[in-house]
Amino acid sequence: MATIRKRCGKYQVQVRKDDKNISRTFINKADAIKWGKEQEVSIEQGSYVSKKEAVTLEFLLTRWEQEVLVELKSWKVDKYKVAMIVRELGHVTLDKVTSALLVGYRDNRLTVAANQTVKHELGIIRRAMKKGIEWGYVSSVPYLSSPSLKGQARTRRLKEHEINLLLDSCDEYLHHVIIVLIETAMRRGELASLLISDIDLELRLLTLRDTKNGDNRIVPISNRALTSINYLIHQATSILLLNYRKEWLTEKFITHCTAIGIDNFRLHDLRHEGVSRLFEKGLNMMEVSSISGHKDLSMLKRYTHINPTTLVSRI
Repeated sequence: MATIRKRCGKYQVQVRKDDKNISRTFINKADAIKWGKEQEVSIEQGSYVSKKEAVTLEFLLTRWEQEVLVELKSWKVDKYKVAMIVRELGHVTLDKVTSALLVGYRDNRLTVAANQTVKHELGIIRRAMKKGIEWGYVSSVPYLSSPSLKGQARTRRLKEHEINLLLDSCDEYLHHVIIVLIETAMRRGELASLLISDIDLELRLLTLRDTKNGDNRIVPISNRALTSINYLIHQATSILLLNYRKEWLTEKFITHCTAIGIDNFRLHDLRHEGVSRLFEKGLNMMEVSSISGHKDLSMLKRYTHINPTTLVSRI
């Protein structure tokens, strides 16, 4: 039988029957009584289906992607993670999305994907379900431990002969792009979206707008970078410094590294290389973070791998 309580001038009706526990608040008592009776009848007839039981994880993730994720900078990358989750778990109704289910998903994915990838996927599920609480689809978010990232940080840096080989063997345009990425520690997307008008050659500063963390960032231009930036400006065919999209840059870089025998090195590793070189030049943590844009100093430390040989002269 429905239980009705008056709280703060409103009527809260709760129906408990056949392991079902549902509630709703009304302004009018008559509406509360009517709704309570209707829910009791639907439970008795077996026609009652709660939001939690009716909604699948695919439905929740789709709505979350369209209303929440699409507004984030990570949308273009994370939408593929959403698609992966939907393929594996999309058919599961939200009442079946338990800690045990997600533990099984986590352990299976770890056999084919990196810890960081699986951690991101689990984060997406939890963020969507947290929003699902607000939407009334779920009442809680399952808990489970994320894959450990200890020992997962990339430590690959180019040896001196590798960086010479890379720069000497590539075409002139890619040569100068690589130098700019190392000298400024920029992300590929930041370089690809950099406007020529945001480069001040007189003050030797460039302004990166609306970066990954949402802030603008001003980066100093070193002597070496200045030569390469001047070259790219003269080669530019639009208001952008680069003539190509970031996807082209990644593909060209990987193809070239493979052709000359440089293994296990990604375009993003040039940013790691750049950050490490800034430390090796003697800049402190706050100075480096102002250039690289890292807000989390622990993340900055994880991305930084100083060559011990550069420390010899300092001790």
